[in-house]
Amino acid sequence: MKPPTIAVAAAAALAAVLPLAGTSTAVPFAGKDHRTVTTAAGDTFHLRLKAGPTVLPASGGTVQVKGAGYNRAQGIFLAFCAIPDGVVVGDPTTYKSLPGPCLPGRENQDGSSRRITDTGTGTPGITLPYEKGGTFRTTLEHVRPEIADGVTCDVTVRCAVVTRADFTATNDRLYDLFIPVHFAHATAAQDKG
Repeated sequence: MKPPTIAVAAAAALAAVLPLAGTSTAVPFAGKDHRTVTTAAGDTFHLRLKAGPTVLPASGGTVQVKGAGYNRAQGIFLAFCAIPDGVVVGDPTTYKSLPGPCLPGRENQDGSSRRITDTGTGTPGITLPYEKGGTFRTTLEHVRPEIADGVTCDVTVRCAVVTRADFTATNDRLYDLFIPVHFAHATAAQDKG
């Protein structure tokens, strides 16, 4: 059998990398996470979170997010954050630390984080109300690999679209969900390594 030509090998390598680019034709909600939680008051909620794309271009991009089953009595933050050391995504028994740092740090006007709450307070356009059944649908914009100085996704930390209880219950880990997100440049470099 004749070995493949350089052009055929290059085309195969390019085809393997292209799906990682996070193009607009990618599956909108490629990542999912869920958990069932019971509050101190005995109320049970079946939290579901979906987001996509979960592989973005090296320069960053926009992620579509939707959630359902959240407790409308508890506001949440939806953000792009570093996954804390020790957290095993999908194993809530390891969710012991506050996710972070998160985009945008102290600047919350760029759409890279949201607060979902029924309290009616917050930043217009950034704070959104829950919909029926504790649902929400929004985007996280300007999602980029550099979360903070010295904190880079796929290089120094693992990163994810996360939900967590808002500032009214910062230490409550019941609402933590994680959907890992990667950036094409780091993923392609890892594949070559």
